[in-house]
Order: sequence, then structure tokens, then C-alpha cells
Amino acid sequence: MPGMATCWYCNSELPETAPYCPSCGHSQADRSSSPLFGVVDPVTGIWNSKFINALVGQEANRAVRYHRPLSVLVVELDHAEHIHNELEQIQVEALLREISERLGLAIRDTDTVAFLDADGPPHFAIVLPETDGQGATLAADKIRRSIASHDFSTAGNWQRITMSCGAATIGVLSRNDEEAGLMNRREYTGNLLREAYQALEAGRSGGTNRTSVGALRSQ
Repeated sequence: MPGMATCWYCNSELPETAPYCPSCGHSQADRSSSPLFGVVDPVTGIWNSKFINALVGQEANRAVRYHRPLSVLVVELDHAEHIHNELEQIQVEALLREISERLGLAIRDTDTVAFLDADGPPHFAIVLPETDGQGATLAADKIRRSIASHDFSTAGNWQRITMSCGAATIGVLSRNDEEAGLMNRREYTGNLLREAYQALEAGRSGGTNRTSVGALRSQ
């Protein structure tokens, strides 16, 4: 388990692996950068879409520059419409918090999970550094098993729930393609998450509780 540290700017306590301070928004690695405010989702207590978009862009640039793989998962709650119809809002929020906690337990210390402010079914995003397509599939399957085996009855009438995963991967670029293959941070942020969404939707045709993987870059 990661230990705790103190923000260099505001002295707030935070996990030692946290890239940004949830209190003041300052980067813990780059003290010359501007603070990123409003990076925590108020319902789930985990990172929000603003933070994860910035992180994906940062990690994508690093993956390309240093020729390292990177994967992103988009995870969707199955049967969300039925769950919303049967549970009160306070129960839905409790369920989302419990899902967030479960997802956090199912990933590595170096991975990052966030809640996406998306319309329709609740979506989560998970950033997996140093992870290729095969590793992303294994991580997604572990997450799905962790959710499917958990008893969620304390948050409402739904004892068992399932989630589906879509994954996008930036593979290792050859050095000859480094300059030609570089995209800017904004392009990588949008493409990688969009690719994960598209993989998720493609897998929907085969049913729920599934993992689908796409590839933005290949070797």
C-alpha cells in the first residue's frame, strides 16, 4: 500500500503516489506548472474527468517519447438504467462510491482510476502505464471479476453487478517513427479515450461483462 506524503505547496496530506494535490491542484512532480483545480469528483471522492484527461495527455507524451507502452480502460456499469430506476439517488451515489473503492483495490499502485462525467450509464477511466494490449486485457478481466464477485447489497437492492471494459493501447513506436509519430498532448488525450470508448461500444454487441481492446499505435 502506498504511504502518505505532504504537498510541497499547501502542506496538505496526500498519497505519496498522487501526481496532483487534491486540495490545491498543484503538480507534485513539476513545481513550475499551473495548478489544476477541481480535480476530485464530489460524489465518488476519486479523480474526475478533468484530471484524467490531463493525465492521459501527459502519460501519452511520455509513452511516445520514451518508447513505452500505455493503456487506458473505460469501464461502464452494466444495466445502469434498471439500477437507476430501482434505487434512490442517495443509494446510487453510495453504489458509485463503493464501485470506486472496489476499482481502486483491483488496480496497481501505479495505475490511476477516475470517474468520467458522462451522460447515460456511469463510466470510469483507468490509466495503466507500462501496459500493452495483453496487459490491459488481463487488468480489465481482473477488474471485472473483482466487481462481479463483490456483494454490493449494502448500497441498495442490487447484490451483484457487472461492468464492461473497453481498452485502448499505445504500443511501442520504433525510433524511426518517433518524430513523424508524435502527436500533441490534446490529440493524444482525445484519441486514446475515444478509442477506449469505441472498443467498449464494439464489445456491447456481444453482451455485457466483457472486455474489448483497441490499438491506437502498434509496434
